[in-house]
Amino acid sequence: MKKFLYFPFLFFSGLLFAQEVSLEEAFQIALQNNWNTKILQNNLQIASNNNFAGNTGKLPRITLNVADNFQLFGINQQLSNGTEISRNGAVSNNLNANIRADWQIFNGGRIWALQERLQIVEKNTEIALKNQKQQLLAQVAAAYLEIVRQKQNLKLQQTLLSITQERLKIIQKRVEVGTANQTDLSLAQLDVSNQEQVIRSQELALKQAKINLNLLLAQNPDTPLEVKENVTLKEKLQLESLKSSLEQNPQLEIARNNLKNSLTFEKEAKAQKMPSLTISAGYSYNRNNSTAGFLLLNQNYGAFVGFNLAVPLYNGDIFNRQYQTAQLQTKSQELEYNRIRQELQTELERQWQNYLIAQEQYQIETISSQNAQEYLKIMDKRFSLGQATIIEIREAQRVAEISENRKIQSFFNVKLAEIQLLLVAGNIDTP
Repeated sequence: MKKFLYFPFLFFSGLLFAQEVSLEEAFQIALQNNWNTKILQNNLQIASNNNFAGNTGKLPRITLNVADNFQLFGINQQLSNGTEISRNGAVSNNLNANIRADWQIFNGGRIWALQERLQIVEKNTEIALKNQKQQLLAQVAAAYLEIVRQKQNLKLQQTLLSITQERLKIIQKRVEVGTANQTDLSLAQLDVSNQEQVIRSQELALKQAKINLNLLLAQNPDTPLEVKENVTLKEKLQLESLKSSLEQNPQLEIARNNLKNSLTFEKEAKAQKMPSLTISAGYSYNRNNSTAGFLLLNQNYGAFVGFNLAVPLYNGDIFNRQYQTAQLQTKSQELEYNRIRQELQTELERQWQNYLIAQEQYQIETISSQNAQEYLKIMDKRFSLGQATIIEIREAQRVAEISENRKIQSFFNVKLAEIQLLLVAGNIDTP
């Protein structure tokens, strides 16, 4: 029963065989296909389009106006010199045209506050896209690793099936020569049957894991999908480095920008109490002619320039209340920023403890699996020599299977803890 000896190396040797899709490739597919990512990319383009000088009122507004009106009328006039004018069906034409530029050169700083706000909106949209990508990467990585884990479990169960089948053959030969009884044979046959059922369940779990990854990749559920199994652990992460990276967390960046945005509302509310100055310049042309009446033609044209100064004096204390409200909103945003920061610090510490425990468990389970394999080899030898019963070898195999399963699970627990740590720190890359 030499197949027992292959068992300890199953997990690590399986990781060496490359399949079709790497984790990096899966992430690229997800970025290209994911609906939320596409929506946020469009939102970023919208925010970028809105962030320009003309949308802040900083630039002058130039307008061309043309109006041409015709009128059909009757006229009856008596002039002071005794002249009488009486006519029906007279026609008049009034043409007005002008081009003018209006430029608000001062409004208390509202222009600059609005410009800053547009920049913040664009930056926040960019950060939201970054956050979506990081969340997506974490989800894809977890789903990808789940497929790898299920494949490792399937290989383990297939190896166990080969072992139970070989044990059945040995017992059948012993029954033939009279050194084993029918009970041992029935137990061995039951073990093979049970193991075949386990493999079918494991194959189903693997298919479901692939469906879950296809969903994240925005692909059809039945899209053929294979993954590479060369999964390795990162070098041990450092808590201080993660704490330093926490400032890059998208949630914290957005909260920080929201605080800055609230300050722009303060500036705008304060600016409403300041005077505003608008200058105007242009050129106008007016022409009015009529076929009847005292004035048959009136025409004037020329350039003009002027200014408009508006000084708010009193409006029922509305501006003061708006400014006070903006200050309170800024205070709320500051509290919100501190809340998010504290929660992220707490979450980082929680995930760090999970990471340490997962590493310790993996080391323990690795040693435990090695010990179980050694015990299985001893019982295998004793069973071959007829010094161990089928009950004892089944128990040794059960312990070895549990230990190997726990080692596989603990390995992937470390990987998932890595992903969560990097996600909280805001610097997750392809694991």
